[in-house]
Formats: sequence, C-alpha cells, structure tokens
Amino acid sequence: MLKKIIPILLAVYIFPFNSIYAGCGSCGVSKTKVAVAPANPELIGELSADGVVSGFVLASCGMCNFGMDSKAGCSLAIKIGETTYPVKGTSIADHGDSHAKDGFCNAVSVVSVVGNVKDNIFLAESFEVQKK
Repeated sequence: MLKKIIPILLAVYIFPFNSIYAGCGSCGVSKTKVAVAPANPELIGELSADGVVSGFVLASCGMCNFGMDSKAGCSLAIKIGETTYPVKGTSIADHGDSHAKDGFCNAVSVVSVVGNVKDNIFLAESFEVQKK
C-alpha cells in the first residue's frame, strides 16, 4: 500500500513546482530578468482621462519582460508610464517570431499605437513596430 502512495504523493508535490514558471515552453521565464527599454523622450508617460492612446509606447511580451501573470502564456502588452496593459486587436504572433533575438519575448520595442484603454486592456486600432 505504501509503495503505491509514495509515487502519487511525489507526483502531486513535484508537478506544481515544475509548471509555475513554465511560460510558453520556449521562453525561460525568469523572475530576475530585467527588461531593457530603449530611451525615447517621445514615449507617452501617462494614460489620458478618456483612455485614448495615440503615440509612442513600449511593447513586449507581457509575461517575459513586463512581469504580467498570464495563464495563456506569452502575449503582447504595452507599457504606459509604469502601468502595463494587455493588447487586444493584434497578437504577439502578428509581428514576427516572438522568440527571435529581437522578438517580443526577448526585446522591448517602441511602437506607434492608436487605440484606447478600456477595463485595463488596450484595444488597438493601429499598432506599428518602429524600426531601430
């Protein structure tokens, strides 16, 4: 009886610890990783009262670089000031290989956006990555 219980207990205790920071499988999600954001004085520093966003913001993978919790794994997010918003209307896959050296899971990019924030989600009408 004890021989049957021990493997079950081990599986119950080990499995959750291995999957907490698993990410999408390709990303090595790290709690100590610090995203390096390009310096740009034209970045929008705060959200307007009406939630309309038009201009330059930082964009990256919300989970890998902005520290957002995501049950779905890697997903696109923008940062305005110190606040990060998930993006709807375009996806991380729409902008190339997110796991490439300059992809959203490995780099923070400056993007030109038009849209609005509603219920803490950025609803993108336009989303253009700026070339370096």
